[in-house]
Amino acid sequence: MIILLVNDDGIHSPLLAFAEKELKKHGTVYTVAPMEQQSGNSVSITIGSLQYQQLSDKRFAVHGTPADCVSFAVYGLRIQPDLVVSGINKGYNLGIDTKYSGTVGAALQANYNGLKAVAFSGDYKGSSVIEANFNNTFDYILKNHMLSDKYILNINFPPETFEAKLRCIKETRLHYLRYEYDVVLEGNVFKKKRKKILGDIPKDSDIYAVRNGYVSISKIGLDA
Repeated sequence: MIILLVNDDGIHSPLLAFAEKELKKHGTVYTVAPMEQQSGNSVSITIGSLQYQQLSDKRFAVHGTPADCVSFAVYGLRIQPDLVVSGINKGYNLGIDTKYSGTVGAALQANYNGLKAVAFSGDYKGSSVIEANFNNTFDYILKNHMLSDKYILNINFPPETFEAKLRCIKETRLHYLRYEYDVVLEGNVFKKKRKKILGDIPKDSDIYAVRNGYVSISKIGLDA
């Protein structure tokens, strides 16, 4: 299997290095990641040219967005991956945040180009739960033939408050939870922070699953 590994946290992310090491058990891994942090860039692209650096035989850093990394790998390097893996993101990509996420955006860019893709995210406070559950989750996807070029898989691991042992996997749907915000205007600076969840959380949703200790797997289509 040829795997293209991308992310939005940048080429120096420890979770990128972890994913790279584990994915090498399944085949040949090409890593193409942004030179700098690119969170919140969704499927944005760079108009015009972009620069890149080759760090080793199969590692590249791109001065661009996560979606740029996919395009560079596929059209610049002529890599023909069997699977594109985006992540592992430091921070959740659940519900409405999937619309903003550079991690999910890279997977959608891959899907747009006819490729199978998976986005992985987890708790920004630590990685023990992620590391304990990454391999069994990846195996679950392969054994259950969940990969498709019709949609991407969006996977979120539960918080570090749960023990770092193997967690149950739950197939879910996205729930676009609405938030209230604390807002501050100081001088010419605008700040906002989420403060309260509005509405009930369905038990079949990605948010409910993660909050209750499950590994959540949701499908996202290009038209979702």
